[in-house]
Amino acid sequence: MEQCKICGTNLAADLFSAVTQEPVCSICKIKYIGGLPTTENRVLAARQQLSLADGQYLQQNRGREAARILGRN
Repeated sequence: MEQCKICGTNLAADLFSAVTQEPVCSICKIKYIGGLPTTENRVLAARQQLSLADGQYLQQNRGREAARILGRN
């Protein structure tokens, strides 16, 4: 199972990632990578800013984050 390299979400269950083959989920792409191309260096920089060790993933409420991003909170 492929996982988001930031939050560990199953990428097959994330429509954005399933279509684009990005190594991060839609929420992490918007919040931590932005409109820039997703490179390994950008993923590592985001993980470093979040103080995530190897094998550790960001814990987030995906529904709440999506609502916040869409302005529906």
